[in-house]
Amino acid sequence: MLFRKRKPCFNKSRQGASCDRPAGFTLLEVMIAVALIAIALVTLIGAQAQSVSMATASRFDAMASLLAQWKLTELSLVDFAQLTGGTGNFGEDYPHFSWKSEVNDLGESETGIRGAGGLLKVIEVTVMLDQDQTRTFTVRTIVSNPQGWTKSAGRNEQ
Repeated sequence: MLFRKRKPCFNKSRQGASCDRPAGFTLLEVMIAVALIAIALVTLIGAQAQSVSMATASRFDAMASLLAQWKLTELSLVDFAQLTGGTGNFGEDYPHFSWKSEVNDLGESETGIRGAGGLLKVIEVTVMLDQDQTRTFTVRTIVSNPQGWTKSAGRNEQ
């Protein structure tokens, strides 16, 4: 009697199971694994793109708010009577940013304060990114004429 030597079976799920099929993965198993990896990669790439976009927007917001505050400070140092709007850039230090300012008088109709004509002005500063005009950051403040309030107060006391 001849005994056949059995090949060792490393792929057995339980003891004593036969090793009739060859070891390895079927084409269907490989295709399912590749599909799952592809779905995971597409999701991760989309999340990465969104993360980069949010980081870029945050960087613009941070820089633009500092530059707008800088310009507002410059404008607040100008004499009240000489406040006017304008446009410009921030020089060589920030070559991709530009600014636009608007100065408007506030009267009684806007404030509801009697005798407020010539006492208050609205300064609006908009900072823009040169490559992308859709990215803007606007800051608005109200400044008062310090000499105007003392004159106005003197008129009301009489």
